[in-house]
Formats: sequence, structure tokens, C-alpha cells
Amino acid sequence: MRPTDRDTVHVSLLPDFVCRMDGRVVDLSDIQQRLVAAVVLDDRPVGRNDLAARLWPDVPPVRASARLRQTLWRLNQVTVRELLRTSHTTVALAEHVEVDYRTAAGLVSAVSRADGDPLLGGDRLPQAWSMLRHPLLYGWDDEWLVPFQGKWELQRVQALENLAETFLQRRLHSAVLELADAAAQADPLREGPRRIAVQSCLHVGEVADAHRRYRRYRELLSSELGVAPSSAIPRLLKQDRERQLALAGDY
Repeated sequence: MRPTDRDTVHVSLLPDFVCRMDGRVVDLSDIQQRLVAAVVLDDRPVGRNDLAARLWPDVPPVRASARLRQTLWRLNQVTVRELLRTSHTTVALAEHVEVDYRTAAGLVSAVSRADGDPLLGGDRLPQAWSMLRHPLLYGWDDEWLVPFQGKWELQRVQALENLAETFLQRRLHSAVLELADAAAQADPLREGPRRIAVQSCLHVGEVADAHRRYRRYRELLSSELGVAPSSAIPRLLKQDRERQLALAGDY
């Protein structure tokens, strides 16, 4: 069961926790899953005391440390010590373990740096899309996890919006709508994805769909926040209407 390459041990956090070794799903208890997730989400080895306090916040430190030792021992038995690396003071993920969240974070950085261009060739875009569409550890509400989930939501929505903008410039309508709709689903009140979708619809002559999308967004903002959208989308709709009238006048 000892890994021979980087593909034999994989941890998924998007959207659910799954650990695979040699292609086989490893059955971990809830606390074992949370221990691994807490280690994965840190960029550096985690101090044992910090880890124990994070996982057992309502337990005295001595007892929390004892629970951590017990959980680590059981986890190492299940995973044949191939998942984590421990010392007297820290716990870290083994170097050969692949994590979808860490890969996704790298793709987000690539999108932010170059407006999505590095992801438009080969098979990297499907890989990015499959990851960016998912929240982090959906259904988990642990207090220590909330900041990580909030950061990931913001990052993935921004990346989806950036990719949608890139595809908009290339007039790839179906891809634009898929990306923009995913961003809007993750952050329903965010205007950027709505504007991009409306603009894409107008580019391909789907005027009714553009107006329908704007109307639904306007109603959502009104019901949720009691405010109206900015003038950006109405301006696009007005410009398209004026263009259509001008074209009609030429005939």
C-alpha cells in the first residue's frame, strides 16, 4: 500500500471530504477527517497545541492534546502512516499527497495573474472548471473552518468571473453563461457575473434572455437588500436597443 507515485494518495475537499489511497476510498471517522482537513488548509506544519485547540475548543488543553495523540495514532493505523508526517511539536501533510483544494488555489492564482489565458489551452480549463464550481467542505460548519470557506468563496467567484470575462471577449457564449451562472450561484448578489451574462446574451442576439436575467437580478436585490442594481446593466440594454433601432432605420 506504500505509494509509488503522486497519484496514489489523494485528498479531496471540494465539495466533500474524500481520501483515496491506491484508488481506494479510505473510511475515516469524522474527527479524523477534520484533523486531516485542518492540516491540509494550512500552508505549513501545524503546531500540535494549535491543532488540538482548533479541533476540541471546549476541552481543557491537556485532554485536547491527549485526544489529538489518540486520533493521530488511529489515523496512522488506517493510512499506514502515508498521509501525515508528525513530530513532537507539529503535524504536516506528507509531501506526496495530492489535494484538490491546493491545486484549485494554484489555478485561481493563475487566473488572477493572467486573466485566465494559462487555462485556455489543453485540458487545464476543464480541470479548473471542475474545481471552481464547488464550495469548500460543503455542509461543514466548524468555527475554525469558516474563515477558510469565506476566503475560498471569494477567490472562486472572482476566478469564475475573470474566466467568464475572458470568454466574453472571445465570444464563446455557452462557456460565458456557464461560468457566469456558477459565479452568480455562489454569490447571488454580486453584479459582475450578471452583467457579463447579459452582455453575452446581447452579443448573440438573445435579447429576451438578457432582459429576463436583468429583471430577475433586480427583483432579487430589491427583495434581499431593498436596493436597485447599478446603471451598468441598464446602460447595456439601452445601448443594444439604440443599436437595434439604428439598424432597423437603415432598412
